[in-house]
Amino acid sequence: MTTKRKPYVRPMPSTWWRKLPFYRFYMLREGTAVPTVWFSIVLIYGLFALKHGAESWAGYVGFLQNPIVVVLNLITLGAALLHTKTWFELAPKAANIIVKGEKMEPEPIIKGLWVVTAVVSVVILFIALFW
Repeated sequence: MTTKRKPYVRPMPSTWWRKLPFYRFYMLREGTAVPTVWFSIVLIYGLFALKHGAESWAGYVGFLQNPIVVVLNLITLGAALLHTKTWFELAPKAANIIVKGEKMEPEPIIKGLWVVTAVVSVVILFIALFW
Protein backbone atom coordinates (compact mmCIF):
# COMPACT_ATOMS: atom_id res chain seq x y z
CA MET A 1 0.00 0.00 0.00
CA THR A 2 1.33 3.44 -0.89
CA THR A 3 0.55 6.70 0.77
CA LYS A 4 -0.20 10.04 -0.81
CA ARG A 5 1.56 11.93 1.96
CA LYS A 6 4.76 13.67 1.05
CA PRO A 7 7.53 13.41 3.64
CA TYR A 8 8.69 16.65 5.20
CA VAL A 9 12.02 17.73 3.76
CA ARG A 10 13.60 20.49 5.75
CA PRO A 11 15.09 23.20 3.53
CA MET A 12 18.87 23.24 3.65
CA PRO A 13 20.78 26.21 2.23
CA SER A 14 23.95 25.49 0.28
CA THR A 15 25.95 27.52 2.81
CA TRP A 16 24.98 25.39 5.82
CA TRP A 17 28.61 24.55 6.56
CA ARG A 18 29.60 28.21 7.06
CA LYS A 19 27.67 28.55 10.31
CA LEU A 20 29.87 26.46 12.62
CA PRO A 21 33.67 26.69 12.88
CA PHE A 22 33.91 22.88 13.04
CA TYR A 23 32.31 22.52 9.61
CA ARG A 24 34.35 25.38 8.13
CA PHE A 25 37.55 23.68 9.26
CA TYR A 26 36.26 20.34 7.95
CA MET A 27 35.63 21.85 4.52
CA LEU A 28 39.08 23.49 4.57
CA ARG A 29 40.71 20.16 5.47
CA GLU A 30 38.83 18.31 2.75
CA GLY A 31 39.74 21.10 0.32
CA THR A 32 43.42 20.25 0.77
CA ALA A 33 42.87 17.61 -1.90
CA VAL A 34 42.76 20.29 -4.61
CA PRO A 35 46.35 21.53 -4.10
CA THR A 36 47.45 17.89 -3.88
CA VAL A 37 46.07 17.31 -7.37
CA TRP A 38 48.07 20.34 -8.57
CA PHE A 39 51.27 18.94 -7.08
CA SER A 40 50.61 15.51 -8.60
CA ILE A 41 50.18 17.05 -12.05
CA VAL A 42 53.41 19.04 -11.64
CA LEU A 43 55.28 15.87 -10.64
CA ILE A 44 53.92 13.94 -13.61
CA TYR A 45 54.92 16.83 -15.88
CA GLY A 46 58.41 16.63 -14.35
CA LEU A 47 58.64 12.90 -15.03
CA PHE A 48 57.70 13.39 -18.67
CA ALA A 49 60.20 16.26 -18.95
CA LEU A 50 62.90 14.03 -17.47
CA LYS A 51 62.03 11.28 -19.94
CA HIS A 52 62.30 13.59 -22.97
CA GLY A 53 65.83 14.84 -22.37
CA ALA A 54 67.84 17.77 -21.09
CA GLU A 55 66.09 20.45 -23.12
CA SER A 56 62.68 19.37 -21.89
CA TRP A 57 63.99 19.19 -18.32
CA ALA A 58 65.36 22.75 -18.60
CA GLY A 59 61.90 23.90 -19.67
CA TYR A 60 60.40 22.15 -16.64
CA VAL A 61 62.88 23.84 -14.29
CA GLY A 62 62.00 27.18 -15.90
CA PHE A 63 58.33 26.41 -15.33
CA LEU A 64 59.02 25.70 -11.65
CA GLN A 65 60.80 29.06 -11.32
CA ASN A 66 57.71 30.99 -12.44
CA PRO A 67 56.52 33.11 -9.46
CA ILE A 68 52.93 31.93 -9.87
CA VAL A 69 54.06 28.30 -9.72
CA VAL A 70 56.18 29.05 -6.64
CA VAL A 71 53.16 30.60 -4.89
CA LEU A 72 50.95 27.65 -5.87
CA ASN A 73 53.56 25.23 -4.54
CA LEU A 74 53.79 27.16 -1.26
CA ILE A 75 49.99 26.97 -0.94
CA THR A 76 50.25 23.24 -1.65
CA LEU A 77 52.91 22.86 1.05
CA GLY A 78 50.66 24.65 3.56
CA ALA A 79 47.72 22.44 2.61
CA ALA A 80 49.85 19.31 2.98
CA LEU A 81 51.06 20.43 6.41
CA LEU A 82 47.48 21.14 7.53
CA HIS A 83 46.36 17.74 6.28
CA THR A 84 49.31 16.06 8.02
CA LYS A 85 48.53 17.86 11.28
CA THR A 86 44.91 16.69 11.25
CA TRP A 87 45.91 13.10 10.47
CA PHE A 88 48.50 13.07 13.23
CA GLU A 89 45.86 14.33 15.67
CA LEU A 90 43.51 11.59 14.50
CA ALA A 91 46.03 8.74 14.84
CA PRO A 92 45.93 8.48 18.66
CA LYS A 93 42.13 8.34 18.55
CA ALA A 94 42.21 5.44 16.09
CA ALA A 95 44.74 3.35 18.03
CA ASN A 96 44.17 2.65 21.71
CA ILE A 97 47.65 2.15 23.11
CA ILE A 98 47.68 0.87 26.68
CA VAL A 99 50.86 1.18 28.73
CA LYS A 100 50.92 -0.30 32.26
CA GLY A 101 47.15 -0.58 32.34
CA GLU A 102 46.48 3.04 31.34
CA LYS A 103 45.57 4.53 28.00
CA MET A 104 48.45 6.54 26.55
CA GLU A 105 47.93 10.27 26.14
CA PRO A 106 47.80 11.54 22.54
CA GLU A 107 50.62 14.11 22.89
CA PRO A 108 53.58 11.66 22.82
CA ILE A 109 52.14 9.90 19.78
CA ILE A 110 51.59 13.16 17.91
CA LYS A 111 55.06 14.46 18.80
CA GLY A 112 56.59 11.13 17.78
CA LEU A 113 54.89 11.28 14.39
CA TRP A 114 56.21 14.80 13.83
CA VAL A 115 59.73 13.72 14.83
CA VAL A 116 59.60 10.79 12.40
CA THR A 117 58.35 13.14 9.67
CA ALA A 118 61.17 15.61 10.34
CA VAL A 119 63.86 12.90 10.41
CA VAL A 120 62.65 11.29 7.18
CA SER A 121 62.46 14.73 5.52
CA VAL A 122 66.03 15.58 6.55
CA VAL A 123 67.31 12.19 5.35
CA ILE A 124 65.59 12.61 1.97
CA LEU A 125 66.92 16.17 1.67
CA PHE A 126 70.44 14.99 2.53
CA ILE A 127 70.26 12.21 -0.06
CA ALA A 128 68.90 14.60 -2.70
CA LEU A 129 71.56 17.25 -2.09
CA PHE A 130 74.71 15.32 -1.25
CA TRP A 131 74.46 11.77 -2.59
